[in-house]
Amino acid sequence: MQNAANSWRRWAAVVSFAVLAACATQKPTPPDAYHVAFATDSYVIDPAGHRVIGNVANMVASQSAARVTIVGRTDTAGSPAFNMQLSQKRAAAVHDALVATGKITPDKIETAWTGERPQSAAAAAAEPPGERVVDIYIH
Repeated sequence: MQNAANSWRRWAAVVSFAVLAACATQKPTPPDAYHVAFATDSYVIDPAGHRVIGNVANMVASQSAARVTIVGRTDTAGSPAFNMQLSQKRAAAVHDALVATGKITPDKIETAWTGERPQSAAAAAAEPPGERVVDIYIH
């Protein structure tokens, strides 16, 4: 009887570990994401970007518990140091525009930025403009 109980415990432990490992490797479902695109080497928000910002501000204003995370990104054109500064300026521009709507207070916004993503030279040459964005997540 003792061996059967030990076998059961070992089996349960293995199954539990497998379930935990599977959960840890799955990506969580991302919150709602919106994007403000930018021209190369620019952190000026165009009219389409202002529309996105207005839409996000309206959604957040209608959900009292909602918070926003913004992440500035760049493509691989330019030096890594330049790209990091550009990402920061883009994130700051979107942050300031969200606050300027009067519908989101700064304490509801988390701001971050990243540099370029490492990739091959061939991929960098064919990189889409979709990397020149600030991602806005509502959660």
